[in-house]
Amino acid sequence: MRPSLQFTLNQKLAITPQLQQAIRLLQLSAVELEAEIRATVESNPLLEQIEPEEETMISPNLPIGAEMDYSIISTFQEEWSRSSDKKPDLSLQRPSETTLHQYLLGQMELAHFSEQERAIATALIDAISEEGYLLSSIADIQETLGFSTQEADINAVLSQIQQFEPTGIGARDLAECLNLQLNLLPTNTPWLTETQLLVKHHLEAVGKKEYARLKKDLDLTDNELHAAIKLLTSLNPRPGAVINPKKSEYVIPDILAWKKGEQIFVELKQNFVPKIRINAHYASGLSLPNHAHPLMVKEQLKEAKSFIKGLQTRNETLLSVARCILEQQKEFFDNGEEAMLPLNLRAVATKLGLHESTISRITSQKYILTPKGLYELKYFFSSSIPSILGAEASSIAIRAYIRKLIAEESNTAPLSDNKIMKVLLGRGIHIARRTVTKYREAMRISSSTERKFKF
Repeated sequence: MRPSLQFTLNQKLAITPQLQQAIRLLQLSAVELEAEIRATVESNPLLEQIEPEEETMISPNLPIGAEMDYSIISTFQEEWSRSSDKKPDLSLQRPSETTLHQYLLGQMELAHFSEQERAIATALIDAISEEGYLLSSIADIQETLGFSTQEADINAVLSQIQQFEPTGIGARDLAECLNLQLNLLPTNTPWLTETQLLVKHHLEAVGKKEYARLKKDLDLTDNELHAAIKLLTSLNPRPGAVINPKKSEYVIPDILAWKKGEQIFVELKQNFVPKIRINAHYASGLSLPNHAHPLMVKEQLKEAKSFIKGLQTRNETLLSVARCILEQQKEFFDNGEEAMLPLNLRAVATKLGLHESTISRITSQKYILTPKGLYELKYFFSSSIPSILGAEASSIAIRAYIRKLIAEESNTAPLSDNKIMKVLLGRGIHIARRTVTKYREAMRISSSTERKFKF
């Protein structure tokens, strides 16, 4: 065989760097996008941040299903800015920078401790966990001290620390923590004695919900046991968390949505994300650094334009997807979760002429603030359950129905999963008992037997 050359033609999609960047920008959350913009501005001198006084609104309010009417928009924006009850507060509450140990040491400074007692108190506070419990034994504390002291002296200082705020601090176990809180309640607090007995002798039985045994051992009726356990569950089993909470991941809304009359308005909420533009002096070559090479500046200009275009594409896609979703879920604004309709990625993708993967990316970690609360865009997608009446019900709506039925049930006769299934069947929703059980457990709601007492 003799070697020869053959030519073939085929088509394939080339993922260019610009396309890769656009895809990546789609899936960034608001917090991640802010970091990405700031990093890009720092690395590319042709980009600069627009100062707040220079900013203009990027995207006007647009009612769903209507062409843009700037007169309506400007009028409603004035009402929106004047009325505090129409616009939710978006200010972020930052957690206190004070740690639990610092908080306890501050109280120690105000206590009347001798020098030796201060050293003991410092050692005890160092041994208290973030949840507020003393992790070391008295003997261990005694060994860590650089001087000789009696266990009675350490216990005396510990007793004083246990009077610090938050109530229940410095306990060695759960029972002691709860008792510290009960001991500070007024002596005439209803069911205080019964609750103290529960903590002292029956805490394990309470955890296992062995109510029949508790009623027999304490000689209490259903209502009396309910009242005692209600007082018990009002106590804080992790007092330290009040001062030293776990770090929260702040959620920044990408979209604002509200209803006025029959129209739903949506708006990009972008004041958290820096606005950028191309530096006109650099781009024109009038103010280039001495070491800047023309080819390098040309490449940076290309990258800057590509990045800005990627941001615009992200914003336009996010806004159009949000509009499409809310158009399908209009009844949610009036009737809440119970009015949610089945919706999937394919339906939105088909309506907008986009790929399902694009819808998936743009709705992940993107949040919309509505009069009903803050939701991830993906929340509005749900599977469908067949209905006897022919229409399909959303799984979100069914969960809401179940939650509402359980919230309104009798304490003494809670609804079983089978009874809930029959109630839903009466509303035209065909659902199996095991599906009710699955939804109930997913919402972390106890069974009817365990719900006989509701705390």
